Amino acid sequence: MKFIFSIIFIFLSFSVMAEGITNKYLTKEQKQAWSGVGRVNIIGGNHRICSGVLISDTYILTAAHCVVNENTGIAHTPNRIQFSAGWNDDGASAYGQAKRVFIHKRYKTSSVLSDDIVSSDLAIIELSMPMNANGIKPYYLHKLPIKKKNINIVSYVESPSEATITKKECNVLEHRNKIIVTSCSVDFGASGAPIFVWEDGQFKIASIVSAKAELDDIDVSLGVSLEKPLDELISQIFELNSPLEIKFFKENLIH
Repeated sequence: MKFIFSIIFIFLSFSVMAEGITNKYLTKEQKQAWSGVGRVNIIGGNHRICSGVLISDTYILTAAHCVVNENTGIAHTPNRIQFSAGWNDDGASAYGQAKRVFIHKRYKTSSVLSDDIVSSDLAIIELSMPMNANGIKPYYLHKLPIKKKNINIVSYVESPSEATITKKECNVLEHRNKIIVTSCSVDFGASGAPIFVWEDGQFKIASIVSAKAELDDIDVSLGVSLEKPLDELISQIFELNSPLEIKFFKENLIH
């Protein structure tokens, strides 16, 4: 496996506290606007905090390493996986229980991260019931490939008390090997967070945060491209083989 850069990869969901959080936290109104972004929680034990995003009333897109047991490489059982939509100081806008969880078939746990691992770091969580209360809305997928440089990362980061939602604006530095490199410096808890672009008057999901890294002594973040990797995961889950079938499925996730 070939590394895309001579950089240090760090998955962003370890159960430790990140230091130096300097983001401006979102207002109550902003939190409502981002209520389709939530925390992915593993119940029981000292497990990681991750982010995730609704792509339909019943499907959550997140990073594979967020829902995989790092010792066994096997996904946690659905009864241990919960999604807290729009988590803030008052709790969540809604809570969802996982029914099924799907990991990209190429994803493997490893102590050494490479472009192959990061580019397959995708998972879809199917909820047991639709999540459509309290104004919660899923987000459309961006029409790829990414041509715009300006992006927004909305994620949960660990603070001294609770994981708090933050929004960062930054740029795409490079897009290759199915990985997006951004100028955003992200903190622990941001794994699985959506990377948004502005399109057609709304924010659409262009990528999912996988890891933080250092590039030439500069803090950057790595996102999974949603072009081929997401198509592969959808084909794997729903047994769709035709590119047209996959395209139609993605365009109709939100009814």
